[in-house]
Amino acid sequence: MAWWLLTFSREGAARYISHLDTARALQRTFARAGIQVRLSEGMRPKPRLSLGLPLPVGAAARSELAAVEIAEDQEPTAAHLKALRAAAPEGLVPQSVEVCAQRPRLEPQVAYYECGLAAAAGAVEAALQWFAGLTAMVVRRETPKAARDVDLKMYIEGTAVRAATDGAVLCFAVRHRADGAARPDEFMSLIAGRAGVEGTARDLVRVGVHYKALPASSSPESGVRTDGRRQE
Repeated sequence: MAWWLLTFSREGAARYISHLDTARALQRTFARAGIQVRLSEGMRPKPRLSLGLPLPVGAAARSELAAVEIAEDQEPTAAHLKALRAAAPEGLVPQSVEVCAQRPRLEPQVAYYECGLAAAAGAVEAALQWFAGLTAMVVRRETPKAARDVDLKMYIEGTAVRAATDGAVLCFAVRHRADGAARPDEFMSLIAGRAGVEGTARDLVRVGVHYKALPASSSPESGVRTDGRRQE
């Protein structure tokens, strides 16, 4: 058996499928590509495939990770990647694949986002300066089971803005700590509202995720684009 790390993007209609349905779609992709995924043991065996940090429904992504245990001890090849691309559903695009020396533990540390806003870059910059000047920015997070206060200042970093032809692009990072993390839509909505516009999940893109100490590839030829997610 061997563990593979698949890097893929999510775009188009695939933005609207859930975390669980994304995992199922990738399982079917491996099956259609003729690559056998190892099953778990027990009464109800399941494919040994896990995704990294869940994506908000409606958001696109440029560089996501899936850890997959392959039934046979083999290294991925260009032919495997070509077969996965041909078998993948529309909107889920396998980009690269590598083999790991041991089972990958996908523990996120920082996630990087971009969001298009229908506002002038100056207005978004002013909103970011306002946020930077705050000592705390507490938002109320309501769930069916409980409510929680979250201080966005504890989790948001690396904020920036750049001009676009139809407005501005808000860039920011969410740090994942032992006590949790901010939701990207919480910060996006805050800055958009301050700039006088609306921010929605369909305008959100996750650029990449930095994961804690992923195992190195067992083959020096088996490389993968890191996009800020790997810790060297």
